[in-house]
Parts: sequence; structure tokens; C-alpha cells
Amino acid sequence: VSNRSRLDLLLSLGLRGANRSPAMSAAYKGRESGSTRNPHSASAPGAKQLKEWSKLSCEERVLTQWRAAFGCPVSDEAKAQFCIHALDRTFRLSDVRLWTQHHPLHGKQVVDGGKVHLEFFFDGTTSELTGHEEQFTKAFENMIEQQLQERRVIDFRKKLATRRRRGTASPGEGDMDGGDGVDDEDWNTYLKKPVPATDFSIRSYREAGCMLMFLVCQTSVSVSASEVLGQIAFQEHFPIDGVAQPPSTSTMPLPRWVYGLGVCTVTVSFFAVVAWWQVFTQIVFAGGEAALTAA
Repeated sequence: VSNRSRLDLLLSLGLRGANRSPAMSAAYKGRESGSTRNPHSASAPGAKQLKEWSKLSCEERVLTQWRAAFGCPVSDEAKAQFCIHALDRTFRLSDVRLWTQHHPLHGKQVVDGGKVHLEFFFDGTTSELTGHEEQFTKAFENMIEQQLQERRVIDFRKKLATRRRRGTASPGEGDMDGGDGVDDEDWNTYLKKPVPATDFSIRSYREAGCMLMFLVCQTSVSVSASEVLGQIAFQEHFPIDGVAQPPSTSTMPLPRWVYGLGVCTVTVSFFAVVAWWQVFTQIVFAGGEAALTAA
């Protein structure tokens, strides 16, 4: 079973807290997914795959990137930035992925033109929102708008710094970073470009998880906004201006069960090697004895 299949199984079980045994509930009470990092690793798409994506339309490309990122670990930056402060607590992001009911993983067709449906997994339960759905929704919308606004500011400052370096460089020297720089025409086009609409909407809530419970927010967002969110959450799958981003490296510790699994794997492997060695030696010695008897 692949790492992605294991994670899909964990998140799709949808077991309610009432169905868990008391011992398991007590063991995992108060734990959050943000306390450790996802032990699974994400592989960055190759140059050939990026080239194929660049030939697609904007909407098809973004959906393809979200499909490729499905089940991959979310970056630490996204977990820190996508926190929702509401109802006297902090809802921390655990995962974000395509809402497969609207975007099947193995399909390439665009179902709802102009929108991308995403599911945000937060540590929590739906019972915490009872009677406070509007307050949580408002906090969620403000967080998304803030992250998109901050990304636009970062993009503006980057282009402005590049333009200033180009203006102070000697003729023929070009951009100090070796890039193409930003000429007057590109700069004016960038300034006149309208701010893309977010069109963010929360459609419904549900619960998911087994040992850890997740509050799942099922949303829709514009294609351009979903691309920006992907650039924060899955840096290796969402290039910026066609330039691939380096994969995010998590600084969080691994969960304790990973070490236990490693010890069990080494132990089982050791006994398997010993068992096969015994079989091998018996075959060799039995063959030798048979040869001596025949002689």
C-alpha cells in the first residue's frame, strides 16, 4: 500500500469520536497533527512534467498540480500561516487537498469552470462550531484574504526590487541576479493588472480521521487564488512565474510510532535473514553429505 493510500484511508474513515474506544480516546486526547511532521515525503515533479504542465490552460494546469499534490505533506509555512483564530482557540491546518467529489483524481476534465474546490483539514471537530458557524466562517475568510494579500505584497516588492536593480545597473550589465529584469512595458502591465477575485466560499463542514480528529472545511475558490494557496502549501508542485520552488523542509520531529515501526522492521528483517541462512546452510550441508555418500 502506498503512502498516499495510507493517508487517504486514515482521512476517509470519518469515524466519530463517540465510536472510538475509551482507551484510544484517552491516549490521543489533546494531540494535534501540528506537533509532529508528516513522515511521508513528497517528490518534486521533474522538468519534463513541468514542461507538460506549461502547455495546459491555466485552469487545467492548476487542477493538475493540485491532483499531483494530493496526499503530500503540507509545508510548515502553510501550517503556520493558515491558522484560524476563532472561538477562543486556534484551529491549526493539518492538510489541504482537492475536493474529489468535484474534481476526481483520475480525471482531467474541468467540472466547474473558474473555480477550484478544496478541502481544508484542521485539528478539531464539528461540534466545536455548533452555534458559532458564522463566526468561524468569517475568521476563515479573513485568514484566506490576508494570506492572498500578503502574497501579492511580497510579489510587488520582489518585482520592484528587481526593477530598481535594473535601473541602477550599468548598460549591458542586466539584472544582478542573472534574471531578465523588469522593463518599463512589463512594469506598467503589472501595475495595470487587476487584482484577481478570490471568490472564496465555504460550502459545508464534516469530520474525518481515526486517532486524530479533523474538522474538514469544504470550500471553493477562484483558480488564481487556489494557485497562490498551492504555492504556499505545496511549494515543490507550484512554480512561481514558471520557476520551480525548492521543496519545503520540515523542522518538526517525527511521530513516535515511526521509531517503533523502524525497530520492528529491523527486528523482523534480522530474524528473516537468520531463518534464510539456516535454510541455506541445511541445503548446502545436505548436498555435501549426499555427495560423500555417493562417493
